[in-house]
Amino acid sequence: MTQYVLYGGKGGVGKTTCAAATALQYAREGHATLVVSTDPAHSLSDVFDAPVDAEPTHVRDDIDLWAVEIDPSERIGQYRGQVSAALSELEDLGISLDESDLDDVIEAGVAPGTDEAAAMDLFVDYMDDPRYDYIVFDTAPTGHTLRLLKLPDVMSSAMGKLISVRSQMSSLADSVRGFLGTGDDEAEEKPDIEAEIDLEELQARMERVGRVLRDPERTEFRAVLIPETMAVLETERLLAELDAYDIPAGRAIINKVIEDPTPECDLCQATHESQQKRIGEARERFELPITLVPQFHGEVHGLEAIERVADRLGANA
Repeated sequence: MTQYVLYGGKGGVGKTTCAAATALQYAREGHATLVVSTDPAHSLSDVFDAPVDAEPTHVRDDIDLWAVEIDPSERIGQYRGQVSAALSELEDLGISLDESDLDDVIEAGVAPGTDEAAAMDLFVDYMDDPRYDYIVFDTAPTGHTLRLLKLPDVMSSAMGKLISVRSQMSSLADSVRGFLGTGDDEAEEKPDIEAEIDLEELQARMERVGRVLRDPERTEFRAVLIPETMAVLETERLLAELDAYDIPAGRAIINKVIEDPTPECDLCQATHESQQKRIGEARERFELPITLVPQFHGEVHGLEAIERVADRLGANA
């Protein structure tokens, strides 16, 4: 059964590095692993120092490690067509959604230009892909991540409203056509809009991914932060939001920790002391295990550097 690990947190804390390192760790253990970037500002290719495309790319020859940077544009166009067709069909029947229903549809992310819906729908494709044992997700900064995780519920509800209203109005229109004696002829001439829209299938996909995200046997969310006051507070709020939506959080990763400050460096010593206080606060505030990843010299760039992070994550997981 495929397992899913999602990394989230504010921008610049090292989510991509941790996601890449975790994927590398699983692949080194012999598991076919895919790491997926849902962040519009993709950086997996920079971290791996290798090209990563919109389709899964094999990034290391000796192990089964794959990476993909999601391009949501195709799915966004698909949503635009589905919802526009549904709304046009309702208008043809002399009905339009009220303002609150339209708001639900827009909030669900099916309005043109919203990429969270496309990313979550692609999640289902990778869920069903038999090639991978583990899938690691590098999500966008906190606000986008929360919208992404809330999306299955909101979108399923919105699709349900569209399906219900469309069904009621279609039945009414069929009854009226039957009463007027024009039902058979018009039914033959009417295009098969139902086959093009597939709202029921879209709703079912969202419900499936919602169940998987809430299943602690299959999914684990890991929050990444740096040892600073604002980062600790923001992560505490993120964990509270995850708990409210029953998304299982399994671990916090505190990145860029100064472990052995240079004795002669006053700034290094002061930063180390401050970081230790923030780490202590995190341990008090977070009701989950905490892994510390040290501050490495230079950028974590390339597979050799990611291996060092993977070693630390593996040793403390």
